[in-house]
Amino acid sequence: RYEFTINSMMEHLKISRDEAKQKTEHFFVNFLLNAFEMASLRYISDEELQNRIILEGAEYLKEVKELGKGGVVISLHFGPWELIPQWLTLNGFPMTTVVRRQNNKYVDKWFSEMRTCHGAKITDSGFAIREILRELKKGGVIALVSDQDNGKAGIFVKFFEKYASAPTGPAIISLKTKAPILPMAIFPNYEGKHLLKIYKPIYPENYENTVVGQQQLTQEYTNLLETIVRESPEQWFWVHRRWKTQPQDAPDNAYAKIVLESNY
Repeated sequence: RYEFTINSMMEHLKISRDEAKQKTEHFFVNFLLNAFEMASLRYISDEELQNRIILEGAEYLKEVKELGKGGVVISLHFGPWELIPQWLTLNGFPMTTVVRRQNNKYVDKWFSEMRTCHGAKITDSGFAIREILRELKKGGVIALVSDQDNGKAGIFVKFFEKYASAPTGPAIISLKTKAPILPMAIFPNYEGKHLLKIYKPIYPENYENTVVGQQQLTQEYTNLLETIVRESPEQWFWVHRRWKTQPQDAPDNAYAKIVLESNY
């Protein structure tokens, strides 16, 4: 994946090979550091986790909480992302993360314990919709990592000037329940405290509950995710084939048709 990452950075960040090579080397070092940091969740106390993070954007958390409609947290594979739901749960913002189960039952058990050991909850992405709606109805918050290829069934949006297939869940759930989307990301600092940045909520009332509205809403938060990656590209998970599925690969997909009919 070394050459793949270099080429991907060159293409999407519009940088030279030398610069992409340097950023790629930093990315792999950071990925290991972040992996160890996330794995440590099982072995540290609540107090230790509390002291590892500082928060920016607390007013947005308060804004969503006071609205009483729940919230859809959007994040990405960036920095030590697994710390986010655990830390927020400890700080009075309990979260349920929608996860994809691991094929190996022992690995799945390990990940489940890591993701819940400080009070956060998880639900299976394959069977989660009823639980998600029930949680939001109670004013709860769900979290989705929304930066990976969603195949031919996804919503096609621009990401770094190229179309990518995004998950349908965040927009559909937000528009159906009126729960705002709350983007966030964690920027690591291994010589101090990690910075958890909460961004301005995206309110579904500004969009129609249609295929077009779902695509527009998804594009808005995708634009923000791109801004986050540009701010610190060495922290994002470049080894994933984010742009694998293109609109022409799914001509029967309603979201792809919008793109294809607009002359791409």
